[in-house]
Amino acid sequence: MVKLAHLLVATFGALLVLNGCLARQSLGVPPQIGNACNLDNLDVLQPTETIKSEAGRVEYWDHNNPQIRCAGVSVSRLIIEQGGLYLPTFFSSPKISYVVQGMGISGRVVPGCAETFMDSQPMQGQQQGQQGQQGQQGQQGQQGQQGLQQQGFRDMHQKVEHVRHGDVIAITAGSSHWIYNTGDQPLVIICLLDIANYQNQLDRNPRTFRLAGNNPQGGSQQQQQQQQNMLSGFDPQVLAQALKIDVRLAQELQNQQDSRGNIVRVKGPFQVVRPPLRQPYESEQWRHPRGPPQSPQDNGLEETICSMRTHENIDDPARADVYKPNLGRVTSVNSYTLPILQYIRLSATRGILQGNAMVLPKYNMNANEILYCTQGQARIQVVNDNGQNVLDQQVQKGQLVVIPQGFAYVVQSHQNNFEWISFKTNANAMVSTLAGRTSALRALPLEVLTNAFQISLEEARRIKFNTLETTLTRARRGQPQLIEEIVEA
Repeated sequence: MVKLAHLLVATFGALLVLNGCLARQSLGVPPQIGNACNLDNLDVLQPTETIKSEAGRVEYWDHNNPQIRCAGVSVSRLIIEQGGLYLPTFFSSPKISYVVQGMGISGRVVPGCAETFMDSQPMQGQQQGQQGQQGQQGQQGQQGQQGLQQQGFRDMHQKVEHVRHGDVIAITAGSSHWIYNTGDQPLVIICLLDIANYQNQLDRNPRTFRLAGNNPQGGSQQQQQQQQNMLSGFDPQVLAQALKIDVRLAQELQNQQDSRGNIVRVKGPFQVVRPPLRQPYESEQWRHPRGPPQSPQDNGLEETICSMRTHENIDDPARADVYKPNLGRVTSVNSYTLPILQYIRLSATRGILQGNAMVLPKYNMNANEILYCTQGQARIQVVNDNGQNVLDQQVQKGQLVVIPQGFAYVVQSHQNNFEWISFKTNANAMVSTLAGRTSALRALPLEVLTNAFQISLEEARRIKFNTLETTLTRARRGQPQLIEEIVEA
């Protein structure tokens, strides 16, 4: 009996382990990763997969890469050709993007919000078209169109905004958005999904929900089957009844025979109601004419989700948080400058480093950082919690580096400039520097330094006070920076 009891206990334990492994696999979590993060060796990452469409492509980084998986994010690069339209799409996770190149217009659909953009031009040529469809449309659908015509509106839709190089764009989970390239060059956007965010109630696999279009190539390395839009799964009869249209038109919505992908080429002019193009750069005074908001919860009209701003341009030198004419600049956007970030719990930092300059060693106190190079190249070193160098490589345009929370890193440019955008998994990410006027070493007493590193009092003074800058400094050796040369904002 004792042996039988032991056998039953062992069998039950094996079943529990097997069930846990199966559950982990069903959630899309590779068994070798689990809850642990293997970050002993970091690497510079490039896209591993490309999904092509009629008027552009989407390039994906492998979200199962241990570095990206541990950060709880998914990264992609959207390239929309001239005249291309990225069809309405939403995700189960919050999304933050940066416009690397080009210009265009974008719109988002927030459920429950009214159509505040209206085209009041009188409708022309609609009466004849309606007469040919009256036999097929429901009575309620006719009344809806006639009511719209009587009001004199040709179209009504939710907010449309201009986007351009330097814009940070925040999209909440479940909000559909579309983008159209109005420029004369490809519109390039780097995007990050925070799939570990509390708003994502699914697994840690990036999921794309399409309101229109389809993807004949499949969505990822794990999902090679054709991806269709959400309307494709419904019975056409049900769609026809819900939208008060005929069955033939309902079948058109399902894009069954459409192979253009999710980025299509617009034929003819693209006419939507939109305001005039913004000025090249906007000042902070225009953003907050009465001063900055007291808190993310106290921001006037932006207390309503329908009118909340989703864009902020951080490529304007006047917006720089750190500015040194001969070295570069750093600009951050967080929940204080873009309140919607408090809701999605993400932030971003834009940096431009000139030749022979350095970003002083630092670490992120409360966030993971995904650094993407937009121009040039630089050397990046990353040190883990064991004091080991886990990355010492050159990062170039189009590559990214995942810098885990607490890992110290330094960025050095040489002859070429280096430009980057960093996404951080906290609405108000904080950093702590290891060198400079506001560093952790500067804040320590001299006696602590002398005993910790077994150095003299004079050597401890040099460690604390030789570097006068806070963020950027020169990369050349043997040339201490003079106080007169420091210009920081």
